[in-house]
Amino acid sequence: MSKATLQTAYRALLQQKVLTRSPSQEMLVTRLAKLQDDLVTLPHSPQQGLYVYGGVGTGKSRIADLFSDTLPAPVSRRRVHFNEFMIDIHSRLHYARSQRSFSGDPLVEIGQNLRSESRVLCFDEFQVTDIADAMILKRLFGAFWENGGTMASTSNRHPDKLYENGLNRSLFLPFIADLQERCEVWNLEGSQDYRLGKGFQKTDVRKDIFYTDKKEFGRVVEEAVNGAKLKEAIIPVMMNRQLNVLATEFKYDGKVIAKCTFEQLCEKFLGSADYHALCKKSRIVFLTGLRKFEADELDFVRRFVTLIDLAYEAKTRVICLSSVPMLEAFANIVPSDIPIEGELRDAIEKEMTVKGEGGSSSSMMSTFMGNMEWSATGLATVSLATNGAGESDVKFAVGRAVSRLFEMGSGDFTRGL
Repeated sequence: MSKATLQTAYRALLQQKVLTRSPSQEMLVTRLAKLQDDLVTLPHSPQQGLYVYGGVGTGKSRIADLFSDTLPAPVSRRRVHFNEFMIDIHSRLHYARSQRSFSGDPLVEIGQNLRSESRVLCFDEFQVTDIADAMILKRLFGAFWENGGTMASTSNRHPDKLYENGLNRSLFLPFIADLQERCEVWNLEGSQDYRLGKGFQKTDVRKDIFYTDKKEFGRVVEEAVNGAKLKEAIIPVMMNRQLNVLATEFKYDGKVIAKCTFEQLCEKFLGSADYHALCKKSRIVFLTGLRKFEADELDFVRRFVTLIDLAYEAKTRVICLSSVPMLEAFANIVPSDIPIEGELRDAIEKEMTVKGEGGSSSSMMSTFMGNMEWSATGLATVSLATNGAGESDVKFAVGRAVSRLFEMGSGDFTRGL
């Protein structure tokens, strides 16, 4: 039965110390195993999904991976980061609206198509920070649920906190009500970040992923490219756009080692589509120019977080060069402590300071018209992150990004460097 398969896989991760045992995790695994069995034994009955929320590094994403990977073959599923999912939805909308026969609202048909493709949608990091996305979710998921679809999702936020302080949030509240009706809301409790154990045992070899010493960083770049030259490369992005980076090809898998600046990736009008394309093509991204962010640079930080989220999903290692240690970089953005505690905070403070000389946009995605970033305000110069849903989510997002950067240093995160 699927229940035994899921629980066996969970126990294997505990034995490998990929996850740390907790009663909350074990109860969640049992609940997800029951959902798997119900999906198999009741193939024509709608099933209530799960919306799992909790702090950084509590194992949400790993358990969601297990749920998706151990679903029996007859149950179609799609496991995807929510940013990547919304890129796909905007691409489908763009295509539908470009057709001569276009009329009305295509979201119902898109939702129906999602259900025909997958009975289960399994999301990582469900989040809403843009009014454009907030306004389409009720119609999109309404059609998916009405046709018998089931959603299993992870998030850092309770549904009641989604799109908090967002523009015209009252128009988003009906979706929150639908979400809580269609999905059981589950709080995955836990104070120890499982990433601390991943690649942090004394016998494991870690990779340094954060530097404040230019010479040391340059040495690591040279070692990674192994004598090859970094040349200008063009990476295709959706809607006939492209991203220009310095890169060198990996011969054995066609992926690249890329080198970019923070200004190039996070201070320009880029978004999830660009970062998704970059990370799918790159095995390692070397990122220079990080610094202590100013309080009014929330959009820059949100783009950086989006880059880290999508790199993590794509198993792309990001190696940073900064003028300040990692936690100091966000001191003006997150006035109180970043939500990382205990041993992990100590490990990050130690590891991410020793390698030196001294001490969005739209759903974390952007919609483009031509080469111009579109925002709900209609002005590219107006921040969607400031005084809105983006700002209320930034503390959670920064904590997640720092934790994921730490995991990127584990020896088995990728076969890259």
